[in-house]
Amino acid sequence: MRSRAVWLVIVAIACVLMASPGYAQIGQGRLTGTVTDAQGAVLPGVTVTATSPAQIGVRTALTEADGRFLFPGMPSGTYKLTFELQGFRKIDRDNVIVVLGQTISLDAQMQIGGLAENVTVTADSPVVDVSTTKIGTSLKGDALIAVPNSTDVWAALSEAPGVQMQGFDVGGSHKSQQSGYEVFGIQNQARVVSDGVDHTEGVGGTGFYEDYFANEEVSVGALGSDVEMNSGGAAIVTTIKSGGNQFRGLEHLTYEPGSFVGSNAAASDIAARGFTCPNNSLGTAQCNNPNLLFWEGHVDLGGPILKDKVWFYGAYNHFKIDKAVSGVAQSVATDLGIFDNETAKVTAKPGQNNTFIGYFQQGRKQKPKRGLSTFLPPESVRAQDSMSRMYKGEWQRVISNRTFFNVNVGNFTLDWPMVVQVDPATRPPEVFRTTTAVDGAGWIAFSTFRKKPQVKAQLTYYLPEKGGSHDFKFGFESLNDSYRYGHNGKSGPIRYSYAGSDASGSPDRIRFIDTGDPATYGTDWTVGPNLDLHYSGYAQDRWAPNNRLAISLGVRMDYQRMGYGDAIRKPLITDLLPDGSRIFPVSTTVAAHTFFANTNVAPRLGLTYDVTGKGRTVLKAFYGRYYNNLADGFSAVNPGGISVAEFNFVDRNGNKKYDGVSELNGLRFRTGADSTPVDPKFKTTYTEEISGSFEGQLPGESSVRVTYVRKNVHDAAPFYLTNLIPAWVGKVTVPTRQTIGGETFNLLDVPDSLADSTNGLYSNFPDGTYRYDTVEFAYNKHLRTNFFVQASADYQWRDDFRSALANPLDRSTSPLSADPIGINFQLTPNPAVPNRQKTTTYHVQFLGRYTLPYEVGFSANYRYQSGFPYSRVVPDCSCLNLSNFGADFFVEPLSNNRSDNVGLLNFRLDKGVKIGRSKISAMLDIYNVTNADPVTNFNLNSGAAFKRVIAVLDPRVFQMGFRLEF
Repeated sequence: MRSRAVWLVIVAIACVLMASPGYAQIGQGRLTGTVTDAQGAVLPGVTVTATSPAQIGVRTALTEADGRFLFPGMPSGTYKLTFELQGFRKIDRDNVIVVLGQTISLDAQMQIGGLAENVTVTADSPVVDVSTTKIGTSLKGDALIAVPNSTDVWAALSEAPGVQMQGFDVGGSHKSQQSGYEVFGIQNQARVVSDGVDHTEGVGGTGFYEDYFANEEVSVGALGSDVEMNSGGAAIVTTIKSGGNQFRGLEHLTYEPGSFVGSNAAASDIAARGFTCPNNSLGTAQCNNPNLLFWEGHVDLGGPILKDKVWFYGAYNHFKIDKAVSGVAQSVATDLGIFDNETAKVTAKPGQNNTFIGYFQQGRKQKPKRGLSTFLPPESVRAQDSMSRMYKGEWQRVISNRTFFNVNVGNFTLDWPMVVQVDPATRPPEVFRTTTAVDGAGWIAFSTFRKKPQVKAQLTYYLPEKGGSHDFKFGFESLNDSYRYGHNGKSGPIRYSYAGSDASGSPDRIRFIDTGDPATYGTDWTVGPNLDLHYSGYAQDRWAPNNRLAISLGVRMDYQRMGYGDAIRKPLITDLLPDGSRIFPVSTTVAAHTFFANTNVAPRLGLTYDVTGKGRTVLKAFYGRYYNNLADGFSAVNPGGISVAEFNFVDRNGNKKYDGVSELNGLRFRTGADSTPVDPKFKTTYTEEISGSFEGQLPGESSVRVTYVRKNVHDAAPFYLTNLIPAWVGKVTVPTRQTIGGETFNLLDVPDSLADSTNGLYSNFPDGTYRYDTVEFAYNKHLRTNFFVQASADYQWRDDFRSALANPLDRSTSPLSADPIGINFQLTPNPAVPNRQKTTTYHVQFLGRYTLPYEVGFSANYRYQSGFPYSRVVPDCSCLNLSNFGADFFVEPLSNNRSDNVGLLNFRLDKGVKIGRSKISAMLDIYNVTNADPVTNFNLNSGAAFKRVIAVLDPRVFQMGFRLEF
């Protein structure tokens, strides 16, 4: 009954939408302001006209009784505003810059005179948003493509305040794989939106390698997001170019052969810092991992189909990267990536008040050696050949001078099969726990399909003179996230685990999965999709009781129903165990099921105070609650997905192969199916944000900002895998003294009576609260003529869980990852180093460009980021009852050690030549100017492989580019 009542409220909001923009946090920008006479009295009835090459036709508004005008839903661009009123001189205001997700306030003062008397005002464009609490960054125009970066969305993230990257791109080195990141401490839980289409993959990735050159603007919202934002991470919003009344195009080519790439990370230099370079298959110590080839080509064209009525835009992008990997000889294998992307968009405005937009983009990704590393050899990779698509239709309606409405209908799909390189029948998957290295066929080959149909409708309404002015926003969203994550059987049903570092001994553990015959995947046996059905409704009022103070009060209501669809399981391994049960049932028909349905209400409160009343200095305060997007985070407990059973293994005949249940020496654990239930009282994890900032505009369209923010994560819970064994919680109390690898440790264990109680649970972690406090300083200067700068510095105090367990979510061995220790719950056996750890990080970034005479440009991009806190890890010894699930542990607090800090400096020098209205440019980029070689990832396990390098920062590289703009 409670859920039904809640949804009656949301339906009512939707009805309001159908009957009747405010804060463009996820959507477009807004222009607002107040018009007065020379004595400061407000002027109602002033006609305000906005024109720009970025919009079809003109937009017109009338000032209300309080003298205020409002243009909601404005495409990013540079505008000219004209103010007209009988008896007053007409005012023209040029170079007004509108960006994504911000409200730009621009006041005007009119002088008595005739309309024929024209006044052109030349002044700085407003830079400070005095109306909303959002804090982030926006890149457009030259700031987007005229600086040396990796031309992808992660480049924009790396240039945003408060963002810590978990990968460092040097001349395109990381462009073939997503880089992890966090925003003011929050990992995952981002929302990624391209021209109104939400293509967030899972709980924070992007499902698309978008064509970066097709973007008009990229905006990253890090703090203070209003009710349009669902979760507590970053709001990453891009808008695609739309064309215009003139035919325009951008043709771009970047080329970087191996001869342009330097060398760094000599084995002797690395050894002097306490690390070891891995030997490749030729017996040569190899730490460096340079690009061998990178090139990217882009062509686009936009223009009118009917001037001032219908515009089009189309683009094609192709890039290829081939990269060496530390510890892998180039003659054996390299990490190759090939990408193709097509984009199309049509914008139509048949009348003054209606705009229709259609958009489509698709991209193909090919990675034949995905995952290659010093610990994952070529035979163990899983080749990727995936296709992503997104499309939408949008209607924007200016209902009146006060009311704006838009509705967006879209979808995102991802089709992604993985292929093993060797036959698991002859080269079965193997893992070596001392180093976490693997061998044999790639483990868990899958075929996935994701679809994300979605609808979003929003209405904004301005109401003046009701105790001040009110900007109302109402919205409704429906999103059906379906993810069919299918292990297709091509890895085989068995993986062997060795205690040592190679296969010289015998495996002592064996893992079974319930996959069937790969030849009949999708017909005789199937996978049930993971389902997360979202409905959301929100409402907000921005109340301005006077021209200095604005109070934003909003509420967002989110409903998520988690479950799975129908499936049929026919495992290859169904052997009968001594107790009469089977390793897996012979056949199972899985019926669709709902784990739970949660409805959560998230309040948002923001205050802005214009200190001087001139729109140049503002104090901001914000409180907001954000509930997690659960997405496919429960895929591991979908019984129609995969079930796992792991046993101790005794290789009785020494052939290192499974020959029947007589070789099984006790069950270690099961996951999936009924062995890992979901708590029906599961609470949706949420983030609380409290922040305050001071921002002031300086001469030259620049601004400074000081910010403090606390983000608290409450009711933390597993996603994808659970380490929560409820029978063991509070029972790790039995003292034991163990000697492991020559070292003796005083540890704790669970009682013998609980050794076999290894069933996991998807539920909220005990004491599952994380805390992140950050102080940030920022400076920003708009690009208007020939100069722009964007800089920030932050320092963060962290209090969260860290896990030492050797699984991909807790410890990454990827050469593209630069923060390998995951945030996760663990029942650790070492009381000296608890699960909760307190650490610190810091980060400085600078981005700037200066255009000299004769179209000569110079750009710089610098980032300095603290290394990750770490500890040596003692791998699971098989000597504890906890070992039945996993007993890896840290030796000391993570705050005792920090990996190499990373400083990355990039330069660009370019020369342009104008020919008519066309421009031809040549560019020379230098990445990693100092040829720095900090170690960015290394093995943490004790023993001979401790501090063995997985990756270093890529060496200095030169890159040439050519561009034609017309």
